[in-house]
Amino acid sequence: MKDRMTIGSFQLTLLICSFLAISSQASLPMALTGAAKQDAWLSYFVPIVYGCGVGMFFYKLVQKYPGQNMYEIANALCGKFVGGVLNALFILYFIVDLSAQTRLFTDFFSSSILLRTPPELIIMIITLLIIYYSTGTMEHLVRTNVVFIMCYTIVLMFLPVILMNEIDLRKLMPVLSSGIVPPLKSSIISVASFGDILAIGAFLHHVKGPREIYMAMKLGVVVSSFLLTLWNFCLVSVVSPVFVSRLIFTGWILVQQIHVTDFLDRVDLLVFSLFMPLILIKHSVLFFAILTGLASYTKKRRIFGNLMVGLLVMMFSTVAFDDTDEVILFNNYGMIPLTLMIHIVFFGCLGVGIAISKWTGRTSTIPDAKTRLYSGPARAMLIGCGASIAFGAYFGSKLGWYGIISAGLFIMFLLLCVYFTLLQYRKTIINKG
Repeated sequence: MKDRMTIGSFQLTLLICSFLAISSQASLPMALTGAAKQDAWLSYFVPIVYGCGVGMFFYKLVQKYPGQNMYEIANALCGKFVGGVLNALFILYFIVDLSAQTRLFTDFFSSSILLRTPPELIIMIITLLIIYYSTGTMEHLVRTNVVFIMCYTIVLMFLPVILMNEIDLRKLMPVLSSGIVPPLKSSIISVASFGDILAIGAFLHHVKGPREIYMAMKLGVVVSSFLLTLWNFCLVSVVSPVFVSRLIFTGWILVQQIHVTDFLDRVDLLVFSLFMPLILIKHSVLFFAILTGLASYTKKRRIFGNLMVGLLVMMFSTVAFDDTDEVILFNNYGMIPLTLMIHIVFFGCLGVGIAISKWTGRTSTIPDAKTRLYSGPARAMLIGCGASIAFGAYFGSKLGWYGIISAGLFIMFLLLCVYFTLLQYRKTIINKG
């Protein structure tokens, strides 16, 4: 039976924001500040480029194979055997990613909120919730996500305002005084944290067309990078880079610094009541991606095996790591080579498959008269972000004012990049829809 479930482009944008921005707030700042010190908040320029590249690749895939997801496209491009091996690699990657993140946030909850609850019990509860969500559909999940991510985004946008009395800009100095290598190291770590965006490929058949997929992914990646830049800026300027690089869950400390008035000093309860459902939504998306991959072997849209896959994830989350340090190291650094390998296989095999199919004439691109993408201004602002970092890295060690100027330019170009991307989304999707 034909799958008629649809996901709107704006819903997909907000889902990507939850998928990328929320889970990177727990332990990743520790790795970023360890690599780039006070320049850790400049780490999200390269992830924008990477995310837009993945979005363009999905755009090309959907143009050639409309109405199919990543698993089906792999089978169509690479054949039943090679495509089946690729799909198995993707499924295994998502299982490892989901298990590691489940254990990471289990340790976060058990060390900061549920202090007396055994971690095994928290893992079981999280897994049961994920299994329960999987009995529904992705359409229900993205609708739920819209409510929580909109509220959480508003809180993040006002974070510098409500923390104004706690922010000390001197903790950001000197800007880019160590050259380009530290920000480059932290950018590699942040790109690896964006690697599980491949899971969005499991739901390409739910979105209307290629231009909607590309614009939703581009806007979601840009907004996610902006929110994470804002988050890390507040962390470094409030807590200081030294403490952020040594403390595991620094975000909990940052949120506890919010004091709106003397009578409203427990804002952290409100923030984490939004944070935890969004984490569960991301875990559920990864779980749906795993089940959709398994269903690709039966050539049916219907997913299956919820309970067995959930028990497998619960087992891996429980026995794969001995303590919190191992979980942090694996999520921050261990995922880098694994993500690199999966991406080389993904882009390499599907890219070769596209080239062969185009050469042999087996497939042809579906024309779309509405795919003008209006990308000039947003692309120019993105180039400006990169030029600002390069300028500050080269001249910042010679004169401190150059680093401050480059940081100001980076903020300006990033804000303009968000603005022009929103404008591009409006022109391409809303006005042309």
